[in-house]
Amino acid sequence: MPVAIRSRYAAATLQQAPDSDGVDRAALPARLHQPPDPAAARSRHALTGTETLETLSWRYGGTSDGWWRIADANPLIFPLDWRPGQVVEILGTGDAGRVVRDRRF
Repeated sequence: MPVAIRSRYAAATLQQAPDSDGVDRAALPARLHQPPDPAAARSRHALTGTETLETLSWRYGGTSDGWWRIADANPLIFPLDWRPGQVVEILGTGDAGRVVRDRRF
């Protein structure tokens, strides 16, 4: 069972677990919710229209498969139950608001 390197289960070890027919199959163990460091840099984003945690992950992190990092930084709500107008906390990378000037005038 391949697991993407950016997955929250990337460091988890596979275990054998029986399926509904009693056949052992490779499975990942359940992962407990671990809230992020309270001292981490955060920003707040009010959801609009069709935004999802996945689109916010793309906008703020450059990849949509890091949506679970946003989910972990917020109250335990099913990811598809977030609605427009609700405020989501986004964990910062430390570069938020950083301006890089690469041209000289």
